[in-house]
Amino acid sequence: MRIVFYSTNSNVFDENTFKITVMPSNTSAFKEFCVSHPEQEFFCVTQKPGMFLPELTGSHGDGALPNVQYLPLETDTDTFTEAVLALKPDLAIAMTFWIEPYDWLPVSDAIVGEKLKAAGVRTVSHSVQTALVCFDKWRMHNEMARLGFEVAAAVFCDHDLYFCAGSNKEVIRNVYKESVMAQIKKLRLPLIIKDTTGLSSYGMTVVHTYGEAAGYLNSKRNNSNRLIEEFITGRQFGLEIYGEPGNYTVLPPFEFSVNQYGITSPKQSVKYGPCELTDTLRNMMLKLAEGLELCGAAQVDLILDENGVWHIIEVNPRLSGMSYTYAGMLGISVFELMYRTSVNTVVEPESTVVEPVETTADFGHVLNLKLQLMSESQMTEILKVPGVRLLNQTNDLAAKQEREKGFCECIIVAEEKSALQKAVARFEELFPDDAIVQQAKKIIN
Repeated sequence: MRIVFYSTNSNVFDENTFKITVMPSNTSAFKEFCVSHPEQEFFCVTQKPGMFLPELTGSHGDGALPNVQYLPLETDTDTFTEAVLALKPDLAIAMTFWIEPYDWLPVSDAIVGEKLKAAGVRTVSHSVQTALVCFDKWRMHNEMARLGFEVAAAVFCDHDLYFCAGSNKEVIRNVYKESVMAQIKKLRLPLIIKDTTGLSSYGMTVVHTYGEAAGYLNSKRNNSNRLIEEFITGRQFGLEIYGEPGNYTVLPPFEFSVNQYGITSPKQSVKYGPCELTDTLRNMMLKLAEGLELCGAAQVDLILDENGVWHIIEVNPRLSGMSYTYAGMLGISVFELMYRTSVNTVVEPESTVVEPVETTADFGHVLNLKLQLMSESQMTEILKVPGVRLLNQTNDLAAKQEREKGFCECIIVAEEKSALQKAVARFEELFPDDAIVQQAKKIIN
């Protein structure tokens, strides 16, 4: 069987100013994956930066692979689809990633997926409709309510209408603006203000008074549509779901650290787990997956409030910042993770034997923390620390502020918590006074 992993990118990416380094490399992981399944032929078609897929030129001694194809960033979805079809695939699997400023690559991959399906190729990819619902936080908010999930009270603010009176001399007062503020004053403080189409939690703001909310919405920071929600307090978690309608795998949740505003920072968070996947949470996630008709990989952000009630905060229909962590926890590559969940749902059982991803096994202890940027030689030394399974560094050389340049994600897997503690103690020696290391020390204790 010929299987193609694919992913697209619609946004500008400059490999000279934005460096991504994964150790062990994706190239080496893909080589090992292919060797472990000699009965299949695997290919990759992507665009820079091709996150999760083999590197463009290879790295750390790995050469570029002949079965990996990088298309120009200008390639449209029709041409991309033709490139995949040229490989005559029996199965195509979306390996969707993300890139700033808009988290809409799931929509792009879904467009390709639907074109492949129309050409008769079995495809594991979300529908365009599902991807669009998840892309827009206000649309997703309403969809969650429709599906019967508890959602925070919220107000939607249309940017154009909110500021429409500024250049219109026929308007004495902006009634829409007044209505937004009147609705906001009915919400319970504190409030969280979100860009409806932004990436992850970038740009989110927590306000504690109605005056702060008005000040934010009236400022230049309000430069697109906004969603204003009651802030749900509680412990923050995340998990991933794989599969398609009727056959889903729900992986156990990880707890996330939060910043001083009570928000999980995508650049400074610590993830620790796996935590118990209760029947209540699993059934909730299966209801979510079936309701959205997820097909492929999806990541879900959750809050467990003080009353023990789970709240769905966001659904990202793609691979995520948790994918390497789950692969490390399971002792497999991301390719293997996608392959197992995809083949089991797409190929007839008698045609191949693939071990499923289990969710009941004892996974031990896993820690994901973001260390400071380092050289490749330093990364090589970090990999020698017992338990360190993978390093994933992103370095934006064009960033104007030091804290915006990036981080080195470090994933540690151990049977005993004490092994994690030893690894963190080693990081304390290497990076004294590092706030994230101290945060990791706190969360595992």
